[in-house]
Amino acid sequence: MMMMKRLIVAMCVATAIPAAADKAHDLATERLGALKTAARCDNPRSPQRAWCIAAAFDSGTPADLPRGKQLVGLTIELQAGKDVGDALVNKVSLSALVIGSDGKVKLTSITPSNKDEEVMIGKAVGEVAAVFKGASTTAAIPADLAGYIKSLRGSYGVTHRDTELVWSGGSSSRARKVGSMWVVIETPSAQNGVFATILTEAWQ
Repeated sequence: MMMMKRLIVAMCVATAIPAAADKAHDLATERLGALKTAARCDNPRSPQRAWCIAAAFDSGTPADLPRGKQLVGLTIELQAGKDVGDALVNKVSLSALVIGSDGKVKLTSITPSNKDEEVMIGKAVGEVAAVFKGASTTAAIPADLAGYIKSLRGSYGVTHRDTELVWSGGSSSRARKVGSMWVVIETPSAQNGVFATILTEAWQ
């Protein structure tokens, strides 16, 4: 009887894990669809067209991450049931993805702690946004900020799957390459939304 109970528990756990993953994927698909609409991706001149890269996550590929490099980009918080138009204005931050020479990664949100840093990060946001919009080929990151980004280190091992790269840290993360850019989708354990990050190697 004890063996039967253990078998039933094991089966329930095995069933629950795919169900949770499916829920997370469904949430991401819905939120990215809302992002595509809010960013007006049907309009090639939309001022929010940079986010169309993230909205195209499903078309991405599981390319190898560039080891020993740091990518810079923008992250948007897409809370479940919340207005994406508001998120485009108020929930965007600068981010960096570090890939160590050992392949370990870490995605870091970069937020200011004083007025000078706020100005510096604001400039960097404009620079990387111009790259994503195709208005610039390279983002010029202020020297102090560039030094901080280069000091970051990777922490989490990456697993290659058929369609994407995955890792687990504070959130469950999935990465794909979309064109020449990278997109990372993070889903917190509470599954109350997703964070979508677009990243580029083209910075200095």
